[in-house]
Amino acid sequence: MMMKSTEQILIKYLFYTLIFAQFFGCSSSVKDQSIEHNKKKRTTTKLPIRKAPKKKTVALTNENLEAELLKYGEANKETLVLMKTPKGTMKIKLYENTPLHRANFIRLVKNNFYKETMFYRVVNDFMIQGGDNDDWSRQTIKSKMGTYTIPPEFRKENIHKKGAMSMAREYENNPEKRSVSFEWFIVQGTLYTEGEILGAEQVYNLSIPEEHRNIYKTQGGTPHLDGQHTVFGQVVEGLSVIDSIAAVKVDDGDWPIQNITIEFQILE
Repeated sequence: MMMKSTEQILIKYLFYTLIFAQFFGCSSSVKDQSIEHNKKKRTTTKLPIRKAPKKKTVALTNENLEAELLKYGEANKETLVLMKTPKGTMKIKLYENTPLHRANFIRLVKNNFYKETMFYRVVNDFMIQGGDNDDWSRQTIKSKMGTYTIPPEFRKENIHKKGAMSMAREYENNPEKRSVSFEWFIVQGTLYTEGEILGAEQVYNLSIPEEHRNIYKTQGGTPHLDGQHTVFGQVVEGLSVIDSIAAVKVDDGDWPIQNITIEFQILE
């Protein structure tokens, strides 16, 4: 009987030893798996990407505009834009010899200033004008761009022939002939005879060189605006679109009866 009890005790001891070993073996295995899992999570966890802050548009003033526009022009050298209208598209080459006006225009286009604008003054045989209006909804973007005028950049080679893109300006209290901030016009003009060129020279105190006389005789334009407004670009494709826009019906204020909307796309 005693022997049997001892065997029973030994069997029970071995049984519990086996159970004990299995239990802790499983625990160790689960623990190891848990560590691996945590390691895996740590190695695959992605840190949040810190985005670079968006550059704030500097509002221009007459005091800072030359430095700011020259700096902007160095970083944004585009000179070719496409103007889309309901009457067709025009490709416009901007002049590099008018750096302030070129940079100003590219800056406005890139900031979507001209989005949803339209031609608001159209005078047949003279010019088509756009770039802004007095709609109250535009005050926010105007204030973002700044309050300023641009020093003139008159260049003898940049003349108001047909297709010239030129900046508007105030005529009163503006002895320097500074350009306004946003508004521009594109010349349609007419063909001139030699007699009409002589008359323009006398009336507007001009001296038109021979090569320009030939341009006004063969291509047309508005010579009396030379030296009065800064020409900063030229329509190089789509001159017929100017004629189509200039021919639309307008109200007493020269505003087209049907809106001629404008959309710009920078090409290069």
